[in-house]
Amino acid sequence: MNPALSTQHKEGIARKLLSAYRASGFTSRNKYAVSIGITSSDFSNIENAKWRANDKLLSVQKWIRIARTVGYEFSPRQSWVTAETMTYRAIRRQLEMCAKDGLSAIFCDEAGLGKTHAAKEFCANTPNAFYINGGSFPRKVAFIRALAQAVGINPDKSKVEDVLLDTIAYLSALPNPVIVIDEAGDLHNNTYLLLKRIYNELEFRCGMYLVGARGLKKRIDSAIRNRTNGFEEVFSRFGSRFTTVLPEGAKERKEFLRAEALLVAEANGLTDPERTNRMLSREFDMRTVRREVLKSRIAA
Repeated sequence: MNPALSTQHKEGIARKLLSAYRASGFTSRNKYAVSIGITSSDFSNIENAKWRANDKLLSVQKWIRIARTVGYEFSPRQSWVTAETMTYRAIRRQLEMCAKDGLSAIFCDEAGLGKTHAAKEFCANTPNAFYINGGSFPRKVAFIRALAQAVGINPDKSKVEDVLLDTIAYLSALPNPVIVIDEAGDLHNNTYLLLKRIYNELEFRCGMYLVGARGLKKRIDSAIRNRTNGFEEVFSRFGSRFTTVLPEGAKERKEFLRAEALLVAEANGLTDPERTNRMLSREFDMRTVRREVLKSRIAA
């Protein structure tokens, strides 16, 4: 039996979808529909509110898939305010530079700093910024198809080479495009060689940005040390350096994390001194802060 979905939620999903479309920079509704995995008729049915007259036009499963893709929260308790942390500002500055000048860079720092949130937030609110999760698409062919879909190119052509060429041609025609690859340490070796090819084809016309935890640095350093094919060239194309924000010293690290945590907590309504001090008295990161904020909302 299919779960019910209220009209209120459908209206909220529709508003979020149309807002996301306007922020995306897509000028083609068809391409935007492809980019989020729905048909152009699905998009039209939502944009023109045709679903109101015929509830069967979109299944509950499709509504839920759209909600997940555009970031609609079914519960107000799950809503989240982006805080202007040092991590967020550093990633935004680099991404703005990469998009504007067609440059490439690597952001590599500890897990739990809010890197993924910053990258997704930038892509959701910046025209022609495309987010790919490397952990979900580590293999070359899957990555090509995921990138094609993200930019609105049909990913299902039988020849993956045609998909790649169409994607590169489309990116080269866009103003200030940037590809953001999160969890980049999970990519397979052949996918890194693919990044080198994409860079060569789109040099100074499309920015590229790798995001990962400490394992990404370890992966690239080890591959260069072992002379793994292509890694030295890839690292050179991405600026031959890893951007970090977390200080090295233990005291400085603790102060940095504390300041970041307080910014996020306060932006999201966690102002109870007892709960905040308890959170900061133990080992924590931004995921811990989010859990504490959600727990405080449940307890309220």
